[in-house]
Amino acid sequence: MVKRRVLLLCSLCLLSSLSFASVLSIEPYRDAQLVKSRSQADQGVDVPLSKIQRAGRGWEPESVVRIQGDYISTLYKIDRNALLPDVYSHYETRILNNGYRVLFQCDSRSCGSSNAWANNFFGDYLLYGADQNQYLLVVKNDQDVYRILYINRRGAGDVMVRMDEVKSAEARGSEANITAQMDAQDTPRIRRFINDLSPGQKVIGFVTSRQTNALNAIEAGDQLISTISAGLGDQLKDRVRFINLADLGRESLGVGRISFVYVRP
Repeated sequence: MVKRRVLLLCSLCLLSSLSFASVLSIEPYRDAQLVKSRSQADQGVDVPLSKIQRAGRGWEPESVVRIQGDYISTLYKIDRNALLPDVYSHYETRILNNGYRVLFQCDSRSCGSSNAWANNFFGDYLLYGADQNQYLLVVKNDQDVYRILYINRRGAGDVMVRMDEVKSAEARGSEANITAQMDAQDTPRIRRFINDLSPGQKVIGFVTSRQTNALNAIEAGDQLISTISAGLGDQLKDRVRFINLADLGRESLGVGRISFVYVRP
């Protein structure tokens, strides 16, 4: 289980623009556990724009738009005591940040069959729950980054939150460069970099790691982030949003290193 609520990104290749990176660093709901995450470059993704219904022998939304681009999907599990409206409000607020507009949204039975969404559209039985407990939100920004949020409460009571994101191939031209890269254990250098940022400027720090005898790559990345945060202190660490790439970053990011990208105002 991830010790910190840090979202594991499977490939920094998907972070070719800062707007996309900031989406992936959405703060999870309190005590949310990351169940799984997957990514793929140059993937064809169906983005739903309506409720799901029967279509021939299967099920599909009445309207979809087909997007070819870089794709990531994450699934979180939240304790059964969480209130569904609170969970949805948490993610809705954060997903709509930075100029996103709603393409489609529904809740409860107006979304159609939860079983169809879970098994026919998303292909993940863990999303199945009562029709009246589901929420769906689809948004897009001006950089052609799409987000799909689906929430439901399973029969066992756990709340499942799935976030899919796809950046269209047409949007790849607006790439953001890595501002700085350094050894993740070089705390003095990291402190100097953060301290020298312009007033109000914040950064995202992508941390890479490898498996050790005692820790897997994710745990090793969490340990590095914890050490960096402790070395920065409260004032400086608030200017960084850490992302644990573990050992799944691209080769140019190295191992045991931290790469910084500016957060746009």
